[in-house]
Amino acid sequence: MSDLYNHNVKTLYDAMDQSIKRMGIIQTNIANTGTVGFKSIHPDSVMFSDVMSDVFRDEEQGVLSKTNQKLDLALTKAGAYFIVEGADGKPERTRDGQFHLNKDGKIVDFQNRELVVLDQQIDKPAYAELAKGGDIKINQNGHIHVNGTFIGRIAIDYQAQPGERVFVMQGSLETSNVDLSSNVTKILQVKRHIDTVQNVLSMELGVDKALIETYGRNL
Repeated sequence: MSDLYNHNVKTLYDAMDQSIKRMGIIQTNIANTGTVGFKSIHPDSVMFSDVMSDVFRDEEQGVLSKTNQKLDLALTKAGAYFIVEGADGKPERTRDGQFHLNKDGKIVDFQNRELVVLDQQIDKPAYAELAKGGDIKINQNGHIHVNGTFIGRIAIDYQAQPGERVFVMQGSLETSNVDLSSNVTKILQVKRHIDTVQNVLSMELGVDKALIETYGRNL
């Protein structure tokens, strides 16, 4: 069989593989439409690139939704992150502001990663009051007060421009920034592309089979 034929079949298989990967990315977006702070993922192109050379996240701000839960927190700027302590002790970044108290009275996320709090006043009884359910207020600067006593400041990773500030919103969560309708449209486009590639591939393989049956395998 000619090198041209082999090249054509390989190109079709590669195109199919890239489209399947794109389909997986779009399905991930759709599955995370309701995930707090989730950032939409985009391949470089849905249909027209032979090689998916770049995948990036859309860091645009999601809509803030009021919950009135005192440890639900949101940030007001895209590119800003809460800092939590990972399992290995290293700092990690997150946009998911669904925090709660663990048994030690520490503020942790759903993965039990502790929210990094600066200027902690651990020697003050306020932390003990927090563990017992004391009244907690967090202002826009991320300053934490329990029963009126300052106990620390939430650490935020944000490269602010001159004159720019990011605020912490207590009792709110940032929704996913996934555009559901756009992703549904994309998944239909990718499916049509996959169907087209499958049809062309079937034709190529059908020609191969017909030639072999007619002329034997010495082509």
